Amino acid sequence: MLAGVALGVVVAGALAPVRSAAADEASIYLVHGLAEGSVTVSVDGDPVTEGLAATEVAGPFDVAAGERQVTFTTEDGSEVSSSVQLEAGDSSDVVLHLPATADGDPVVTEYPNDLSAVQRGRAAVAVAHTAAVPPADIRVDGEVLFANVANGEYLYEVVPAGSYEVDIVPTGQTSPAVLGPLELELTAGALTRVYAVGDPEDDTMDVASHVIRTGTSGSGRPQSVDTGRGGLADRLLDRR
Repeated sequence: MLAGVALGVVVAGALAPVRSAAADEASIYLVHGLAEGSVTVSVDGDPVTEGLAATEVAGPFDVAAGERQVTFTTEDGSEVSSSVQLEAGDSSDVVLHLPATADGDPVVTEYPNDLSAVQRGRAAVAVAHTAAVPPADIRVDGEVLFANVANGEYLYEVVPAGSYEVDIVPTGQTSPAVLGPLELELTAGALTRVYAVGDPEDDTMDVASHVIRTGTSGSGRPQSVDTGRGGLADRLLDRR
C-alpha cells in the first residue's frame, strides 16, 4: 500500500503538553502498530482504552510506577502481553507491533520518551523500526542518518525544526524503499515519535506517530545526542 510511494505524515492527535504525573506515577502512551483491526488495552487487568484502531495512539495515561503488565487484546480475542518497568515521573510509549518476520507473533515493546527541553528552533525526533522488515537504513533528505536499524530498535536526534523527507531502505541499498519517501514535519519544542509498521510483502507498510511537547531552553547546539537503541550513521547537518 505505502512502500515506495510519496506520503504526507498525519500526526495522530493534537500536540500533547508535557505531563507531570504524581510522584509515584508514570505516564504511558499506547500505540497500535499492527496494520489492521482494533484492540483493547489493559494495564494490570484493568481496561484503559477500547477500539484503538491500527496506527492510532492513545494517551497519555497515568499509571503506578513499577512493573506493570500491559495487554493488547485483538478483535478475535487473542492477547499479546508484556511486563514493562516504569520509573516514577517518566513517560513511555508501549507499542504492539510485528516482529522482524511477518509469520511471527506480534510483540509489545516499551520505548522511553526523552522529554528534555530542546534548544529554541529545534525539534526532537525518535524513529523506531517496528515493521516486519530485516535491518534497514533510515534516510533523511536522501542521506543515511541511521544505519542497520533492527526491528525493535529506535533512534533519537535533535534537529532544526521544519520539514524533512524520510524513507527506509534495506541496509546498504538505495532502493527499493520499504517505506516512503514521506514528508515529516517536525515541530519546534516537541518530540515527534514515528513508528514504521506493517509488512511490505502484504503492501501494508504504514506509520504510527504522535507529538509530545517538550518545551525549549537556551540556544545553540546540543552538547550530546542520545541515539537510542540502534546503529548511528552520519549526523544530520544543521540547516542554517
